[in-house]
Amino acid sequence: MNRQNEYLSQRVETASPVELIRILYEAALRTLDEALAALYSGDILKRGRAVTKAIEILSELQMSLRCDVQPEYSNTLAGLYSYMQQQLIRAHAEQSESRLQEVARLLRTLLEGWIGAMQNLATGTESHAALESQPEAHAASTSNPYSTDSPSAPPAVRSWRL
Repeated sequence: MNRQNEYLSQRVETASPVELIRILYEAALRTLDEALAALYSGDILKRGRAVTKAIEILSELQMSLRCDVQPEYSNTLAGLYSYMQQQLIRAHAEQSESRLQEVARLLRTLLEGWIGAMQNLATGTESHAALESQPEAHAASTSNPYSTDSPSAPPAVRSWRL
C-alpha cells in the first residue's frame, strides 16, 4: 500500500460521520477526473473502472442518507444521486465528456455545500460551548427585558393562588 492510500485509510478510520461524507464526495470527484483522463487517452478499461467506482461511491452516499431526520431533503438527494448514477452509465456507454463533466459539477456543488454546512456546524458548536461556559451571559440573553429583576438574580417564584 502506498503512502497516499495509507493516509486515506487513516483519515477514514479517524473521521467523524460528517467528515466521511466529505471524503466520499472528494473520492467521487477524483474518480471522475480519472474517468475523464481515461476518456481522453482512449483507455476504455480504466474509464470503466473509474465510472464504476464513482457509481459505487454514489451508492454509499445514498445509503448514508437519514430519511428519518428530514425526509424531503433525503428524498431530493437520493433522486440526485440516482440521476448522477444514470448519467455516469450513459457517459461511459456513449463516451460522453459532457455527461462526466455534468456529474463532476453536481458533485463539486454538493461538496462545497457540505463544506459550508460543516463550517456552520463547527461555528454553532463553538458558539454553544461559549454560551455554556458563560452561564451569566446566557441567562441575561434569555431573560425578560421588561423585568425589574437583575439578570443575575434568580427569577421570582410566582404563586398562582387567588
